[in-house]
Amino acid sequence: MKKFKKTKLALLTACVCSSIISTAFAEEVHTDKEFLLDDIVVTATKTRMDAKEVPVAVEVIDQAQIKNLGAYSVQDALRLAANVDVQDNGMTGNQVQLRGNSTMHTLILIDGKRMAQENTQSSQNAYELKRVNISDVERIEVIRGNGSALYGSDALGGVINIITKTPDKPKVTIDVHTGTKDAATNFLYTSGKQGKFSMKLGGGLEKIRRIDSGKYNNYTVSGNSVTKVTEASSTNMFGTRRFLNTEFKYDFDDNHNLDFGMNFMREELKSYSTNSMGSDYTNKGSMATFLAANAARGAATKALANMGITTDNPMYQTRYNALYNQMYPVMLTQMQNTYGDMAMPQTYPMIQSHFYNNTRSDYSLSFNGKDGKHDYNIRAYLSELRKENTSHYTNLNTNANKMVDFDQNNYKQLVIEGKDTYSMDKNNVLTWGAEYKKDIMNGTHIKDAGTDKKTLSVNGMDKPSSEVSSETAAVYLQDELRIGDKLILIPAIRIDHHNAFGTHTSPKIGATYKFSENTRLKANWGKGFRAPTVYELYSQMEKVGMAPMPVNVIGNPDLEPEKSTNFDVSVEAERGKIYTKASYYHNKIKNMIDGGDYDPVKLAQNIIWSQYVNRDEVKLTGSELEIGYNFNKNWTARFNYNYLDAKDETTGNRLSYRARHNGLVMLTYTDAKPDPLTVSLYSKFYIDYHQNNTYTTYTDTAGKTYKYQNDYTFNTVGLLVNKQFSNHLRVYGGVENIFNKKFTYDTFHSYSIDGRTWRIGAEWTF
Repeated sequence: MKKFKKTKLALLTACVCSSIISTAFAEEVHTDKEFLLDDIVVTATKTRMDAKEVPVAVEVIDQAQIKNLGAYSVQDALRLAANVDVQDNGMTGNQVQLRGNSTMHTLILIDGKRMAQENTQSSQNAYELKRVNISDVERIEVIRGNGSALYGSDALGGVINIITKTPDKPKVTIDVHTGTKDAATNFLYTSGKQGKFSMKLGGGLEKIRRIDSGKYNNYTVSGNSVTKVTEASSTNMFGTRRFLNTEFKYDFDDNHNLDFGMNFMREELKSYSTNSMGSDYTNKGSMATFLAANAARGAATKALANMGITTDNPMYQTRYNALYNQMYPVMLTQMQNTYGDMAMPQTYPMIQSHFYNNTRSDYSLSFNGKDGKHDYNIRAYLSELRKENTSHYTNLNTNANKMVDFDQNNYKQLVIEGKDTYSMDKNNVLTWGAEYKKDIMNGTHIKDAGTDKKTLSVNGMDKPSSEVSSETAAVYLQDELRIGDKLILIPAIRIDHHNAFGTHTSPKIGATYKFSENTRLKANWGKGFRAPTVYELYSQMEKVGMAPMPVNVIGNPDLEPEKSTNFDVSVEAERGKIYTKASYYHNKIKNMIDGGDYDPVKLAQNIIWSQYVNRDEVKLTGSELEIGYNFNKNWTARFNYNYLDAKDETTGNRLSYRARHNGLVMLTYTDAKPDPLTVSLYSKFYIDYHQNNTYTTYTDTAGKTYKYQNDYTFNTVGLLVNKQFSNHLRVYGGVENIFNKKFTYDTFHSYSIDGRTWRIGAEWTF
């Protein structure tokens, strides 16, 4: 049946592609400007190039789209992009997936620059899209597909480049908005050219609202009855986030300038979990006692069962006690030899509270020039993220509060790079460059695994801290070749040398063939690699307070780099009022790094413990279909559909946190006036969304089975409104998940989505 479904899907894709190609050779007619797709993009090739000519799959979200979406963050601006999944993922923010690739395989840039950020499997990119001041964003370019030939490690799945506004025109913009999730005030001042000098100053204050993630109901099955035994609820990270963005530009002449930028971000957040069970480890030796008692009970019960002595036998209890008393001392000696004086947690009802203070500072200096046929720039930048957090328990029996853990970690990225684009003639453009990057991490998550070892203290609690780092040097070369009027060929190669993993080569070739002005075939093939992060290599994280038991995440110095081989092919066409794109992609990743499985021995000790490991190989194949239609000057429709087959080739299991099918249906109305009203109604759907591969079942005596639900099918409906009253004022608003779709989060259901949310706002421009 699965093979039959895949065959049908392949036939459907082939039919769509065939119809597009047939359209290509039909008589050309006028193409509406809405679907010309004539955006100029820079991320795909590091040069200015028409989006229709770029071989890779690219989507541009420009200023008009950002306004029509009423976006309050970059994540919000991306939520309707094709085959980009930025769903919220619990406390860890949002995962960023392009074509089903892991969030670790998406490179997020601001003006082409990397950012220091968390680099764990669960947290990389999880917060970054909300840490950018949306009022300073001019456009967002999304590249779906391998970008390693130009960008190196972290770009196996694609690139998201957030391009900020320039200070070239004098303007003041003030934006205020409020809604379910947050309330914020942002401003941006650009001076325009004052002689040879121009500057930009922006900032914002955002209040992230507390949102209870709902009650967690824990059920037990006994016989024919199901009993709810506990209720718990938790919150998001809420509090304040502040931005300050500056840029200073000095023009030596029309073709040479110096650019200096400083950006700052400050988060003061907290979160709560209630009615969980707090733990104290005070009763030494209780772990061995607990395990010995369990083992002796089980052994005695099994021995009596083997002898045919059931509970209705008058001698059952006497025989049971004798066996238990005989076995317990033996079991206790064994457990004491294994676990020593390890204590069992003494539990109590409590509130967990967590406090986060995060600061990011970015500094950059670049020189940009044009001389004859050369267009070049040299720049250096430093990005640093400093994180501090504490965890507390409040005993609901005594109201006593105590700090149970803390962490302090710093992440730094220093980059020095240069690039030159040389236009040999109108048909041949060479781009080459070099880059040096140093990643540094120090703090309590490394413990004493690195250098510069020290002890950090907070409120009388001590933790070891040290520092680890990695260095990468790279060179790359790309050639844009125009062969005749129809073929564009772009070969590229990058060579990276990592101080721990040696030299790796990432070749790529892309081609665009124009059947006509408005129909083209695109294809790409390439290889890439991703070196393990310093966290994946050296982490020694021990965290208390984030779960009912301690959590340990251990690095693995023996990890190997990930290596990928990928290709894709697509057809694009515009005809009259319609545009269509159809794509097929295939990506294999060897040595994929994973957080590893939980250690059952540690779980028996009430400790969540895992270590990073390499998986043998994973494969991601899929199809994309996009269709847009202009009914008239007032009405447009958009549809996209994505199919994904993502699995571990060794085990055959599906990869978690991915939908087999997803897409979007969107209808937009505009009154087409000089100060337009724009209204969009959309439905975003997920079919067979796979949460994980762990299926736990319960069966009662009547034969009824209960289990965790790991696969979900759902859709949400949203409405967006944007009204421009003049050149100086616009208002906007929206409602997401209008019908308040929710999942029960309990023992049998492990996935949840936001309910209905709303936002309204206004923007003034002077």
